Amino acid sequence: MPKTILLAGATGLVGSAVLPLLLADERVGKAVVLVRRPLNLVHPKLEQWAGENLLDALRPEAVDAVICCLGTTIKKAGSQAAFIAVDKTLPLGIARWAKDQGVQVFCGISAMGAASGSRIFYNRVKGEVEEELEKTGFRSLAIFQPSLLTGPRKERRSGEGIASGILRAAGPFMAGSLANYRAMPHDVLAKALVQAAVEPAEGVKRYRYRAILGLAG
Repeated sequence: MPKTILLAGATGLVGSAVLPLLLADERVGKAVVLVRRPLNLVHPKLEQWAGENLLDALRPEAVDAVICCLGTTIKKAGSQAAFIAVDKTLPLGIARWAKDQGVQVFCGISAMGAASGSRIFYNRVKGEVEEELEKTGFRSLAIFQPSLLTGPRKERRSGEGIASGILRAAGPFMAGSLANYRAMPHDVLAKALVQAAVEPAEGVKRYRYRAILGLAG
């Protein structure tokens, strides 16, 4: 039976690649996007839940799986508190709503190095989110831990551009566990997210570079 997938973060780098995949996938009957402002897009499989406060825009409707692509940077957010609001409060709020609605599949993007005990603020927040998601008790929880993402961003990030170039050049020489730090194409991650949502694996799964490639096919 075709599934209903809720996508949060449909306008971001990865989310904007996930949405067309959902709309084109025969296994998906409906793609629900959770957005602050309606997308300029009409499609028979697309439903939009819009509201300035994303958590208030959530509805008591049946959804088979959630794909959460929400994320920002401290520089773009403007403060650590604003970063936490986007990267922690919103994903966990959506996860709790999903659990209350009986949703058993949740797929979210974290990061390499995520650890609640990290001295690095970014990694610590990502690790805290992962721990809280595990406590939620989804039947299938897919946590994706890519390294630096590559793709056409709307905003210019000079530092990431330099790092991306270095990682791309070094990629072929990064073997073993170092392979997890290879730059990850955003469209490959998008394919893996869709696959994990539509054909979920039981339990908690963490996907890094090679596993993401394998899941994406």
